[in-house]
Amino acid sequence: MKKILFATTALVATAGVAAAEVTTSGAATFGVIKVGAANAELRSNIDLTFTGTTETDGGVTLKAIVNIENFGGANGYSKNAAAGIDAGGSNTVISASSGALTFSFGDTDGARDANTTELHRLPGLNFELWSVGVDNVDDGAIARLDYAMGDFKVSLSWAGTDEAFGIGFSYDADLGSAKVALGFGYEDGNQGDAWAISVGTTFGAVSVRATYGDGTEAGAVDEWGISAQYAANGMSVGANYFESAGTENWTIFGTYGLGGGATLFAQYGERNSVDTTSLGVRFNF
Repeated sequence: MKKILFATTALVATAGVAAAEVTTSGAATFGVIKVGAANAELRSNIDLTFTGTTETDGGVTLKAIVNIENFGGANGYSKNAAAGIDAGGSNTVISASSGALTFSFGDTDGARDANTTELHRLPGLNFELWSVGVDNVDDGAIARLDYAMGDFKVSLSWAGTDEAFGIGFSYDADLGSAKVALGFGYEDGNQGDAWAISVGTTFGAVSVRATYGDGTEAGAVDEWGISAQYAANGMSVGANYFESAGTENWTIFGTYGLGGGATLFAQYGERNSVDTTSLGVRFNF
């Protein structure tokens, strides 16, 4: 991550005004993927994130985030509604936080998504088994208010496009011998309602997660999933299974750390009755 500090002469001369801070970060992925009967092909993907932060005299932290996905990628992944895969493009989020309260607006998660945990998966080239009910594709213009008190968090959200109100609760605690994550979220709007719950626990190098969701909103059909992962000494192996409207999906995957934020990855699975294999290198910067 790189940091760039901007402080004009006027800002420096004004008492009590801190310099704004801009950070940049990103990740790049390159590898080969084979989907179904199609020939294997090379793909790449680059994500960039710019974050601008400043603080008012009253102690309110203001933040603006610009995320650019699939920036300049060759044959990068594209939006597939059936598979729930992220589209290339950009999104923005503006937030203000003070103490336990944080208000966010833009292309952010609603209260349901913000409080439920996704299944284990690796950020590879495609078909990473995004669970639609727990991590749905929200329209932009979402406002969310979070209140965090210790291990507990409660969220309220409003999605203007769908006129959907959301509420969510989560509990994340380190109990010493184990870590526990519990989440619940519900949203209701002019497209119908949807709810989801998630449970996760970690014992040393082993972690297990489970999700369940349902509702009348399009795409929020009866669905559930479970995943497990073992991670230690720069290596990880994992598997996930997700069932939606009677369609079975599963993936097995592994990673090996090369150091310097670089990781080798490989995965094989089935998404919507299509076999998928991919392997490559991903590195953060």
